[in-house]
Amino acid sequence: MARHLERAENTARLVSVHSETRLDRPDRPGFYWEPALRVTGNLPEFQRRGLAQTEREATNVLITDPANPSSVLGTLARARENIRILRDVLPRESWEAINALHALASRPGAAAPQRRDAHLREIITHAQAMAGLFLGSMNEDAGYAFLRLGRAVERGDFVTRVLLDSLSGSEDNAAEWIGVLKSLTAYQMYRRSVGGPVTRPGVVRFLACSTVFPRALACCVQEAERALARLPDGTAMTELTAKLFAILAANSAVGDERRLASILRLGQEELDTLHGALVDAYFAPPLTEPSPLQGQKQSA
Repeated sequence: MARHLERAENTARLVSVHSETRLDRPDRPGFYWEPALRVTGNLPEFQRRGLAQTEREATNVLITDPANPSSVLGTLARARENIRILRDVLPRESWEAINALHALASRPGAAAPQRRDAHLREIITHAQAMAGLFLGSMNEDAGYAFLRLGRAVERGDFVTRVLLDSLSGSEDNAAEWIGVLKSLTAYQMYRRSVGGPVTRPGVVRFLACSTVFPRALACCVQEAERALARLPDGTAMTELTAKLFAILAANSAVGDERRLASILRLGQEELDTLHGALVDAYFAPPLTEPSPLQGQKQSA
């Protein structure tokens, strides 16, 4: 649930910033929306459908396509279903809030250029309000730890996707990297922490290795480790987070882009491994051998 809510907010912000920076770079070669589709994992589906490379088709897939589980609407639909199932253990207001948010995301014509920016801002605001609702009204038990963990894993995965995609380009354009920071709500905190001009190496190091900015990879890894410590048998998985955090800390001053890119790829792999371990440990149905009585009944 927390991953779905975080993903919806991240996608909404990415599309909003992408729309904004498009006005500053009208001469950018190629299909402008391809990076946003690639970062969100929607490019293969977009190409499979044979959709036209237009802003309208791209923003529909990213924002309002009900058939796309990775669109803003699709992720909110899954979050809504999760909250419906968990209504008895979550704050009552969360069910009302997700219904309002899902209804907002379902509005016809929301991806149209003249409505898009205001629509996405509303999505982001409502998603952040839901995060605040959980923060202020839940016991800090295992259930809340799962919320923190899901949010941290999703944020960590998203920042690695954004950075790796941006590093794959050859540009060292300040406007491009300001856009990267804004897509992660990091622009002001970067200026406060780093100071000076926005540079490609500075942005990558800040978003990979900062331990004080909550959307930086290192900070997400720390948050995941703290959440794991509150779960039954969760400490068994902290080896993954401890290893990754140690690597990030050891390379916080590295300026070699290839080295940083390899660390980001490792981060993505480790977070994926952690996700799989969590599913196996807490969500997969147990495999049990049939009792002798069951076997006799089947034979009969």
